[in-house]
Amino acid sequence: MNVGFRFMDGTRDWGWICEQVPILRVEDTSGIVAVNSDTGELLGACVMDNWMPNSVQCHLAMTSIAPMRHGFIEKIVNYVFVECSRSYIYGLVPADKVKARKINKHMGFTIKTRLTDGFADGVDYLLMELKRENCPYVTDCKGATNG
Repeated sequence: MNVGFRFMDGTRDWGWICEQVPILRVEDTSGIVAVNSDTGELLGACVMDNWMPNSVQCHLAMTSIAPMRHGFIEKIVNYVFVECSRSYIYGLVPADKVKARKINKHMGFTIKTRLTDGFADGVDYLLMELKRENCPYVTDCKGATNG
């Protein structure tokens, strides 16, 4: 399988994204999607919104691990940290989503705080934070990584 990446097209991609993750599209929503280059099938998306001068909130959805194996993490963090010059990525993750927490931890996220029953009754919301300097996948202009 050949995996490619492109910027999210709201008209074309939003239906698939909403099937994967329950988020609302807002005025500053943007993102990067991973596609099977052979078929055009969407494999993953990183939706970004709530852009602040030093941070952005990200929502990650994937139907397989293939995008991760082909550099999806690197595309996301280098877009946010290098091209957009932000220092933090934030994500809200339901505490019962073990796979999501594992992927976030792999990317370098840490739990900033726990919002009791924030997702649903009995399910906490975890505010997770990724600092640019803690992300091993960021490359500088010369191609060196943080790690």
